[in-house]
Order: sequence, then structure tokens, then C-alpha cells
Amino acid sequence: MRNAGRDGGHACRGGSAGAWCRRQVEDRWGHLRRAVRGPGEERDGLLLQCKGAAAAAAAWWVAAWLLPSTVTAFATFTALLALQSTVYRSLWDSAQYLGAMALGTAAAAAFGSTAGVHVWSVGVLAFVALIGARFQLLGRQGAQVPVVALFAFAGGGGDIDYIGHLVAAAAIGVCCGLTAHFAVAPSPHTDTAQRMTADLVALARDLLRALARTAERDDAEENSREYWARRSEELAARAVRVRAAVDREQENTRLNPRRPWNSAEESLHRCHEAISMTERLGTHIRSIARALTHAPRAPETARVLTSYAKLLHATADALDCLDPPQGPEDAEKLRGHVEDAMHRYEDVTAAVREDRPDTPGEWPVYGTALTEAVRILEEIEHSGELTASEPCPSE
Repeated sequence: MRNAGRDGGHACRGGSAGAWCRRQVEDRWGHLRRAVRGPGEERDGLLLQCKGAAAAAAAWWVAAWLLPSTVTAFATFTALLALQSTVYRSLWDSAQYLGAMALGTAAAAAFGSTAGVHVWSVGVLAFVALIGARFQLLGRQGAQVPVVALFAFAGGGGDIDYIGHLVAAAAIGVCCGLTAHFAVAPSPHTDTAQRMTADLVALARDLLRALARTAERDDAEENSREYWARRSEELAARAVRVRAAVDREQENTRLNPRRPWNSAEESLHRCHEAISMTERLGTHIRSIARALTHAPRAPETARVLTSYAKLLHATADALDCLDPPQGPEDAEKLRGHVEDAMHRYEDVTAAVREDRPDTPGEWPVYGTALTEAVRILEEIEHSGELTASEPCPSE
């Protein structure tokens, strides 16, 4: 029986490992299909890998033709390091790496021509190089200062000729990597950033409608604080991911030879504004959800909650008409939706005054819900005015 139990456990673990492998294969295959099917992040990633392989091969061939075999591998490594996701990032990282290499090789040459290669001199050099690695201008490439210094000092004995060949190999690698990047630069995907931003705002609109349904009926799941805390966290996490994607596209427009003639910066700037607005809406939505989950369910409050649900639906209609990040097609229609929502707000206020809830704590609950709804409307109205005052990017 014990052996059978152990065999069953091994089979279970083997099945789990097999399922994990199948999922990985399916994910990679799906990634490849999306890359072949059309432009996007998957195709850019595949293109970057192909450019990396070509740049590494070219750097090795040029370095092997011009330099000693002891530094050939360094050119290949540098070519891969120079290839980042965007042209701007590649240029910036390459400049930082060359700066780190200059500091590292200078320290190695200084110690090699004076102290020589000893145990104590290696330790002192490492200490000095680690101090140089803390220069903020070098960014994340500062870690390369001690790597290059020790490689040049211990590997080449601090010899000036060897250090010169090392620097030449690094220059060859950087040139090959940047040439591959400029030859086939990643195309900006401003439409992808706009679609992701629009989906984010749509999620906030759906949460408003879900809150309206929560006010209309007593649902055990949607009336729980845990449920709305989770939904609010999902919106906040999605906003972080979308902002990171927009930042990447914004960086991709800098120094890009395939930069579109239309104003990509303007479109991405509007995406940032829409994301910031959605993050603020998420804060208001969470506050409304907290108030509604505390609101008592009683016959005398039914009319108030029904009126408030209509207010949230009208607010969601206004947000839908706002249509960020492009902006509303009809500013008058948006203004009409905002005015309709304000009329709904007046209806809720009148219902609260007439019903006069007497339960302790009810007034703060309804006051919070009404205040947050008005703030959402103000955000929508302000975004509409801001979009209308900005020139639309030419297509």
C-alpha cells in the first residue's frame, strides 16, 4: 500500500509536470502565431530576437577579422547588450555601457601600469571599480564597471594593447547592434496603446453600471466589501499595466526612423490623461462601493437607492460618450449626458430629503455616495473640456 501511494504521488507529479510543459508549449506556439499573424508586441519581440542573432553573428565576424581571438566574444556580448526594446533605449544603454567601460578600462590600465597583477591589487581595483559603479549617470550599466575592470585586469594582465583590443571589440559590438536596430526599427503602435486605454476606461464604466445594479437589488456577492475591493484592485492593476505599455510606446517614438508623420506624442499624451482620469475614477468608485455596502436595506430607502442607481447609469452613459482617449465626437451630446446625470443627482437629493432616513449613520453613507458621484461627473466634464481645447492629431 505504501508503494502504491508513492507510485500514485509520482504519477500525480509527473502528470502535473507534463501539463505544465504542454501549457508552456501552447503559450510559445500561440505567441509565435500572433507574431506571424500581424504587428504588435509579439512580432516586435520576435523581430528583436532575430536582430540580436544577426548582430551577434556580424559582430563576431568583424571582430574575428580585425582583432585577436581573445576579445572576439566580447564583441558578440556587447552587440546583444546594445539591442533593447526601443531605439531610444538602445542608444541610451549603449552610451551608458561605453561610459562604464571607459571607467573600468581606465582603472585597469592605471593599476596594470603601476601596481601589476597581485592578489591585493585585484582587491583594491575591485573596490575602486565598485565605487565608480555608483555613478548615477551610468544607470543600470554601472554594474559593468567592475566587470570590465576585472576582466581587463585579470584576463589581460592590465596590458594596454589588450585593453585597446577590448575597447575596439565593444565598439564593434555596439555598432553592429545599433545598425541592426536602425535597419529594421520597431514600428510605433499608438493604435494599440489607444485600444488598451479605451478598454481600461470601459472597465471603469462597467464598474459604474455594476454599482448601479448593486444599488437596485440586494445581491449577496456584489454587496460584499471583499468583492468590490477585489474589483477596485483589478482596475488599479490594469491601469498600471496600461500606463507601462503607453510609456513603452512613447519611448518607441523617440529617435525612431519609422516614426509616423502624424503626431504620435499627442495621441499618447491623451492616453496618459485618460489613464490618470481612470485612476481617479477608481478611487471614487471604491468609495461609492464602500458606502453602498454599508447602506441599510429597508423599504424607506428603496426609492433613494433606485434613484441613485439611475444616477450611476447616467454617469456611465456620460463616460461612454466621453470616448477617451480620442475624445467625444459630439461635445454637445456629452454635455447633455452630464446635465442629465446632474438632474438625476437632484432627484436623489430630493428623495433623501423626503424620506429622511433615521437610522444612525445613514446620512454619512448617502452623503459620501452622492459626493463621489458628483466628483466622477466633474472628472468627465473636465476631461471633455480638456479634449475639446486640444487640437486633434492629424492622421
